[in-house]
Amino acid sequence: MEGDETARLQKECERLERKLAERDLDIEVLRLKSFLWESVCHGIMEEVMIIDGRYRVLDINTAFERTYQVSKADACGRRCYQVKFGFDRPCDDYGGDCPLAVAKASGKRAMAAVSSTFPNGRRKEILRIIYPLAAGNEQVKYFAEVSRDVTEFRSVIKRLKASEQRFKAILDTATDAILSIDKDHRIILFNNSAQRIFGYSRREVLGKDLGMLIPSQYGDHYSYVRRFLDTRQPTVTGRRMSLTAQRKSGEEFPIEIGLSYYKGQGGVTITALIRDMSRQKELEGRYLQAERLAAVGQTVAQVAHEIKNPLMVIGGFSQQIRKRLTDDQCAQKLDLILAEVGRLEKLVVNLGDFTKQYKLAKRPADVNAVIRDVLGTVGSMYPADKYRFEVDLSPDLPEIPCDPDRLKQVFMNVTTNAAEAMEQGGTVKVTTARWDEGVEVRVHDEGMGISDKDRLRIFEPFYTTRKRGSGLGLSISYKIIEAHNGIIKALSAPGQGTTFVIRLPGA
Repeated sequence: MEGDETARLQKECERLERKLAERDLDIEVLRLKSFLWESVCHGIMEEVMIIDGRYRVLDINTAFERTYQVSKADACGRRCYQVKFGFDRPCDDYGGDCPLAVAKASGKRAMAAVSSTFPNGRRKEILRIIYPLAAGNEQVKYFAEVSRDVTEFRSVIKRLKASEQRFKAILDTATDAILSIDKDHRIILFNNSAQRIFGYSRREVLGKDLGMLIPSQYGDHYSYVRRFLDTRQPTVTGRRMSLTAQRKSGEEFPIEIGLSYYKGQGGVTITALIRDMSRQKELEGRYLQAERLAAVGQTVAQVAHEIKNPLMVIGGFSQQIRKRLTDDQCAQKLDLILAEVGRLEKLVVNLGDFTKQYKLAKRPADVNAVIRDVLGTVGSMYPADKYRFEVDLSPDLPEIPCDPDRLKQVFMNVTTNAAEAMEQGGTVKVTTARWDEGVEVRVHDEGMGISDKDRLRIFEPFYTTRKRGSGLGLSISYKIIEAHNGIIKALSAPGQGTTFVIRLPGA
């Protein structure tokens, strides 16, 4: 019996030794955890404070001591709002935003942003985050508050927002189109001027291929992007290129484009600065046209002067001889001479119209009324079974200061040209619309159209694509419209008819 008791006691001692060893191990683990907690807690820059549910401070870290200039001994046991802000009641009573109540109610992390003035007089933006502390399913009794200084972060955000607003203002006020594409040619930026120039809204183009604005047949931007992605060596950045673009309406127009690129974490972005060259090209064309007409005008004036007097002599003597002739055959020949003299005299008169400076008798007039008068006359000149004259006249067209008689001459020339461009007959359509503060008139025919080569010369004197005509009608029309400070141009393509566009300014 005595041996059994001894063995039992020996086993109990061994069990107790193991238990003590396990307890020592647990204590060592706790000591290590406490050491790690102390090392982390006192090594971080954020302020850490341990409190209970009644705002009582249980512990603080070194960063907290440094920020609030208080020791751990002085802080522990006091209320957090007393230690941090010198309040005698919780922050909520002073209009502050304390996350403790939310954390207590939800048992989850809560946060609040506050603006505080510290003992050193510096004002900071503080983000307060409270974490409930509990093991397993125990009731939450303690909380850890971690405070982060986000003053600089908020300042950076403000600066970024200000920079973004400045960038947006620059984009929205730029007169040139600015757009950006990614490596897949998808449009990711489209400013206000781009909307105005191309006629698309941002919603219509963002995420779409650049080809909808600059089709590949007008400029091979695809090869540029592909070459850059392969070599990372830009070949056209820093210089401007001339291309042709396309508006939403389908109208082609000339552009100058400058390219730049940016490589960021999101990949490569290529930005294009696009300038609409339509107006400049039009002004250049008008300037060259004016120069050509001025040079031709001087020559024509001299020729007309030299021809006029001999024609008068030939015509006068021919009429005298005709009165005394009795030979019918000779009289017929002399009649031919007089007819040709008469034709040349009319030509000299037209040459005078071309070379003279027009002094317009301007008065407020309704362009629609002028067009109706002209079409009433022109319509009677052509068989109704072959030719139709349609009108689409804007009812709210303003009266403009103009010389109605001179404009009748222009509209007469343009509409008769339109009719005679359709040898087999067809429809001439005349439309009017507002243009800026003035009026736009369009005359369209269904003829064979005009080639680009001919279109550049149709306003030159004596140049005509018709079998009949002196080639002076459009030249005179150009000078009349020019005297009104207006614009006249032809839009055409072979086989698609021709549209003459006349724009007259208002007051």
